[in-house]
Amino acid sequence: MKKVVAFLGSPRKNGNTATLVKEVIHGAQDTGAETTIFNLYDMNIKPCQGCLVCRKTGQCVIQDDFQNMFKHIIDADVVVFGSPIYVWQVTAQMKLLWDRLCGLFDENFKPRYAAKSLIMVYSQGNPNAQAFQTSFQTNEAVLKMLGLHVVDTILVTDGSDPNTAANNKKLLLKAYEAGKAI
Repeated sequence: MKKVVAFLGSPRKNGNTATLVKEVIHGAQDTGAETTIFNLYDMNIKPCQGCLVCRKTGQCVIQDDFQNMFKHIIDADVVVFGSPIYVWQVTAQMKLLWDRLCGLFDENFKPRYAAKSLIMVYSQGNPNAQAFQTSFQTNEAVLKMLGLHVVDTILVTDGSDPNTAANNKKLLLKAYEAGKAI
């Protein structure tokens, strides 16, 4: 049975990002996957202190909710990151999580664990799907260095209304199918 862990980086618990991440999870569950969702706005995640212990040991010394999330990432076959775009990038809560993932690679910048598939879910108010592609490509490169390989990206545009994704059947199906494909 595949294990899928998803991280919601949006303050809107029923907004566009959450709707699409839940649809990915629904697709994964329909294939029998074991799934877990973390809402980063409900978690206590402290910022990275730059001590580099994680690079040596694979474990972060800061004791907070990250420890449980990191274990889920290590155990997962597939990771899902979902975030709205704030000022050209993922939310601060998602970035806090990403900054703490350095234990996924060693002192030589080589992934410590087997490669994992990654599904990215973004929501943006801008109607232009190309508006933040440079940021998305940078995110993909950084996460690949950690052993997380993007297999699908789901993007809702013109999403200032929190129901945009829920009203877009084509996008909901794409998210569901991404979950089923894992």
